[in-house]
Amino acid sequence: MSVKKRRAVFQLYIRLRDIEPAIWRRIQVWEDTKLPQLHRILQMLFNWEDYHLHDFVVERRVYSVPDPDDDFNERKVIDEKGVPLNRIIDRVGDTFVYAYDFGDDWQHDILLDAILLPEPDTFYPRCIAGARNGPPEDAGGPCGYANYLEALSDPGHEEHENMLAWRGPFDPEEFPLDRINASLKRTFYRRPAAKRAAPTGDPNPAGDRLAKFMLTALQGGPTPDVPKKRIAPGTTLPLELTDRERDLILKHSFAEEDLTRRLRVVPPPGQPAVVRYTMDELDDLAGYVASESNHAKDRKLHKEWEAIYVKIAALLESYTDGQE
Repeated sequence: MSVKKRRAVFQLYIRLRDIEPAIWRRIQVWEDTKLPQLHRILQMLFNWEDYHLHDFVVERRVYSVPDPDDDFNERKVIDEKGVPLNRIIDRVGDTFVYAYDFGDDWQHDILLDAILLPEPDTFYPRCIAGARNGPPEDAGGPCGYANYLEALSDPGHEEHENMLAWRGPFDPEEFPLDRINASLKRTFYRRPAAKRAAPTGDPNPAGDRLAKFMLTALQGGPTPDVPKKRIAPGTTLPLELTDRERDLILKHSFAEEDLTRRLRVVPPPGQPAVVRYTMDELDDLAGYVASESNHAKDRKLHKEWEAIYVKIAALLESYTDGQE
């Protein structure tokens, strides 16, 4: 009898290059964190605002979001979408680089510090340690940041008032650990699908079983296994959305362009939008929707986000592509 491998946690040590005293973070993430998710995590760790391009450099391989100009510039890029962290590093001591803003050229050296078993009742990703504040966006790289701090700390400096007006007060020694972890949890927390309301009125028997499963879970009762249809990895599934649901995701969520681009196709009048996503894409979209639901400011809006999440959860509970 085979033993199922437990999902591991990777502990990463990240340090901004060419900055002294060091600006660094130590974080713990799931081993199969996708690179686009890791990009979002790193942005939060250092207060970046995601205005610029980025890439991950592993030895001679470059992972990023491909651009049509890459061929013209002879820049060979591997699409980062769907690539898990444990595909590019898998041993303690492995290193890679996260580069952000190719103009300012912020280089983040990343070390796989440890491989751990997850702790009970612990949320991942989480930041466990670090030092000093992340530089402001567009500070000009390590050299520009040093000049910025010099001007900001000296009221007599000719650029002091300009720098103060640009970003306001700034404490380079602050390490906002609690704020970082609150942002991580707000972005990546996903309520279990079993605690969501069940979709109703589905004439499909499989849909009926799923609805009963979710309703039973919602009421706190025992939940039987729901049969899942096996599909090939990369298969797309149809997600049906109303005009209002499309509008919410497009205008009021932080979902990435890869997920929202296809929502911009307007369906014929009176017809719902049917958008096709892979299991991985649905899982990512569910995270964004859950985040909006958790932080909706009124009950009506919360219910609207809940309804979208239930649709996505129903698809995720109905199929499996063989990936954990």
